[in-house]
Amino acid sequence: MNFSNSFQNALNRPILDADRPYIIIDKLNHNKVIKQYKSFKLAHKVKNRLDNEYGSYRYSVRSVSTIQNYS
Repeated sequence: MNFSNSFQNALNRPILDADRPYIIIDKLNHNKVIKQYKSFKLAHKVKNRLDNEYGSYRYSVRSVSTIQNYS
């Protein structure tokens, strides 16, 4: 599964919402969408907490509008 296909799959999921433009994805689990947030700062705060719990870099924050531009 390549980068474009995995993000296209994420866009097809019903949890994506225009009012919450930032998503946290799990890079090791085929870019699975973990949660959505309204604020960039809060999304990164949660991503950092999840990375610290895991012990290394695993999660990433993406903008929904950026993902839609890849399609």
